[in-house]
Amino acid sequence: MNCRHGFITKSIGAGEFTVACGDDLYICTARGVFRNKKVTPVVGDHVIIDINKKSIDTLKPRKNELRRPPVANIDQVIITVAAVEPAFHAGLLDRFLVIAEHEGIDIAICVNKFDLYKGAGTVFMPYKAHYPMIFASTVTGCGLDDLRGIMAGKLNVFAGPSGVGKSSLINAVVPGASMETGDISERLKRGKHTTRHAEILKTATGYCVDTPGFSSLEVEGIPARDIAGLFPEFLPYTGQCKFNDCMHERERDCAVKAQVGEMISPARYESYCKFITKTT
Repeated sequence: MNCRHGFITKSIGAGEFTVACGDDLYICTARGVFRNKKVTPVVGDHVIIDINKKSIDTLKPRKNELRRPPVANIDQVIITVAAVEPAFHAGLLDRFLVIAEHEGIDIAICVNKFDLYKGAGTVFMPYKAHYPMIFASTVTGCGLDDLRGIMAGKLNVFAGPSGVGKSSLINAVVPGASMETGDISERLKRGKHTTRHAEILKTATGYCVDTPGFSSLEVEGIPARDIAGLFPEFLPYTGQCKFNDCMHERERDCAVKAQVGEMISPARYESYCKFITKTT
């Protein structure tokens, strides 16, 4: 058996995957044993393949995984939102942040289409203290060098709602990329899906993944009691509440609630309350 180590760069469909082994690419099928174990290979999985049979024989353990989009072994997720068109949705950004925090993935936030933004920028302030933020435009080129800088040496995932310009950003920062881009629906004022699968692209200094966009994303599988720890601005105060099991919602003498409107954004606190309500 002629085996090689590699990683999955693309899910083709019907159980077929593109696997990169050094500079070589192979189209492989996943063995039936994975179906029997109810394990599905995903983009980013490190694997051992039989190059004669063109089969994926072994999946290496994952260090992390996003379920929506399905990508594994990520170094950094670049959560992308649009300054306008589609309108910035803080609650949706908060969902992406909580999911990435739960997986222990490094996070950066990219606000795209910033050339169109006419606001004061205060809506983005609650995030700047805790996450690297890049304000970018593929029209003017602002922020693109900063984006290339934070991507260096990492497997980066671009994630975010449809229509925010993830594919356009990748086309701008990845040499030779030709990702399909789309327009904003005039009737619904939200993005059209152009990326239909996750795919790893090689950059000058690392890798990145474009992923299908989502107009909604639920916080699933995270215990309500763990969610406060996924809001970095809560952490300095969570040990100061009167009750050790404080959920920072209805309890008296809650140190977290006392900081809402001060060191904690009311909008971020509102997102937290919505998340713990949906998971209890």
